[in-house]
Amino acid sequence: MEKIKEVIKELEANRHEMNLSKESVEFISSICRNIKVKNLLEIGAFNGYSALCFSLVCKKIISIEIDEENFKIANENLRKAGCLNIELIKGDAIETLKVLKDKFDVVLIDGRKSEYKSYLELSLKLLNKKGLIFVDNTISHKDKLKEFFEFLKNSKLHYKELNLEKGLMMIGNITF
Repeated sequence: MEKIKEVIKELEANRHEMNLSKESVEFISSICRNIKVKNLLEIGAFNGYSALCFSLVCKKIISIEIDEENFKIANENLRKAGCLNIELIKGDAIETLKVLKDKFDVVLIDGRKSEYKSYLELSLKLLNKKGLIFVDNTISHKDKLKEFFEFLKNSKLHYKELNLEKGLMMIGNITF
């Protein structure tokens, strides 16, 4: 666990704007800790920072990354941390979501903004009954998420914009 924390600190010290904000990571991690999350699915691994943070509070994480360079960097960070409860999948998230058999307590959507609606639709099929979906960049990229917001508006899902950093939304089948 200490090695994981060291790599997390290193990534925070060299923070990239594509990383999930520390505030958002801490919020999601506290929810995961409180509801005792077993399985978390992350769409968009980037450099592995958020998956490493979640590995401290979740039993298993599956993280999907399409970009070859980002996949290599994330894989190297997971290896350096000696983290064994993260499965990093290289591939297109939409295609991967179609074939995943696991069920998840939490899903984090932070991939290609143009595909958020598809990610959400496919993730709902993989979500446990009382599961939660977190969506990043819902304020900063609102103009790129029109289809996503239209889908949400016409759904029976409960959702709340949390106003953390660039926008973090919480979605579920339960009221909050």
